[in-house]
Amino acid sequence: MSNNDEFEGLIKSFKLDDVDAQQSAAPQRRRRAFDFDAPEPQRQRTAVGASSAVQPSAQAAKEPDRPKRRSFQVNIDDNEFYEPSTPAPPINHHGGGGGGGHGDDGEEDYRHEPGGFSRWMRALIVLAVVLGVSVFLALFALASAQDLFGLNKKDMEIEFTLPPEQSMSQIAAMLKEKGIIDQPFTFQIYAGLKNDAKDFLPGDYALNSNMSYDQIMVKFRTPNSGKQEEVTLMFPEGVTLMEIADKLEENDVCKADDLYAYLDAGEFPWEYEALADVPEKEYRFRRYEGYFFPDTYIFYKGMSPEAVSRKFFSNFNNKIAGDLSEEIEASGMSIDDIIALASLIQKEAAQVPDMKMVSSVFHNRMENPQMQLPRLESDPSIHYVENDIKPFMTVTNQPMYDAYNTYKCNGLPAGPICNPGMDAIEAAISPEQSDYYYFLSDKDGKFYFAKTREEHDVNIQNAGIGAHGTGVNEEEQNSGS
Repeated sequence: MSNNDEFEGLIKSFKLDDVDAQQSAAPQRRRRAFDFDAPEPQRQRTAVGASSAVQPSAQAAKEPDRPKRRSFQVNIDDNEFYEPSTPAPPINHHGGGGGGGHGDDGEEDYRHEPGGFSRWMRALIVLAVVLGVSVFLALFALASAQDLFGLNKKDMEIEFTLPPEQSMSQIAAMLKEKGIIDQPFTFQIYAGLKNDAKDFLPGDYALNSNMSYDQIMVKFRTPNSGKQEEVTLMFPEGVTLMEIADKLEENDVCKADDLYAYLDAGEFPWEYEALADVPEKEYRFRRYEGYFFPDTYIFYKGMSPEAVSRKFFSNFNNKIAGDLSEEIEASGMSIDDIIALASLIQKEAAQVPDMKMVSSVFHNRMENPQMQLPRLESDPSIHYVENDIKPFMTVTNQPMYDAYNTYKCNGLPAGPICNPGMDAIEAAISPEQSDYYYFLSDKDGKFYFAKTREEHDVNIQNAGIGAHGTGVNEEEQNSGS
């Protein structure tokens, strides 16, 4: 018999002393209570006697009546025998008084451990933070390694000036700004472990964005590794790309043919907003003619065509992008059309008021083809064909010549015929308002404007020999045929 069965028998056989004596029909001898304080053998005898439920023995019957002992109650916690010794969590009963909870229909009670959900959330947050930090460190390490060894970076030559008395952090920031490195913090730590910033020699250097950190530092520590000879060149408004290339070669900056080849390839490692839509027309000769902004530049002997082009294009972009690009957009013309028109204006006039009037004539002709004057008839376009295109052609290309000859083509030429300055560009965007369709200037630079062909012929006679303008040198219109 198990202990549980034994105690069940004891509990059922006990008759506790809480029975009201008045409810008893006759006095009864009370069964001896179980003595828990008695020694083990005596407790066993008492328990056996109680479970058998036999009548009192004769000896017990003969015993004299003893004084009535005070009753006592035995409190037995059944849970001690039927339930686990560990305290059970509180039971959360669902349901109202009428419907009954889960305990009423035998379904499993829901027990919720306090704070369990918050502990899961904290664990998930910690895990997410650890994973995020790990991914960040992995990506940073990969980017730093690529930057350290110059891997997967563009081949781009960059002019860099190292001023004197710079800290390593300042040098790293300047290298980052110039696009030579991508991770200034990594460079600062790596270079700082191997060098002191005082070991670097101030000067001008030709660096490349695909250089490793060690190669950059070797440059900075090597005497005479910087560019030794500086060249300052001024290019006036209206200069052509051929004239620019020849001047660069004459001053040992770069070779003209190398510059042409680089521009023809058109594979630039940078992007400029103002140069984003330069078209590739079938009969266009120099695609980037007009985009080498005329100005004064500082070069170094032995520069790459890329570095040279970057100087011109960066200056052009700075001049055009921004407010001026918005004005060009408002004009209804593309940047390339504006530059082509400005190149004609630049070659025809030198003063701003004259530029605006010349621009007015060109705009009137382009906007009013019903006047049978869709051609701009600008003499400088013929000169460009003769001086800047034909010398580079191995075979005759008449369609290209005609595409630039404004006596042959309608409207603008296939591309700009020079590199205009800012005054000519602004005149092309905002012409003077007039009803003129003809203009010319004499040898002294005086301009004559006319509404009709008859008025224009009179102006030609008044200007005398050496005059040029719309329809003045018609004997040249068949040039190149």
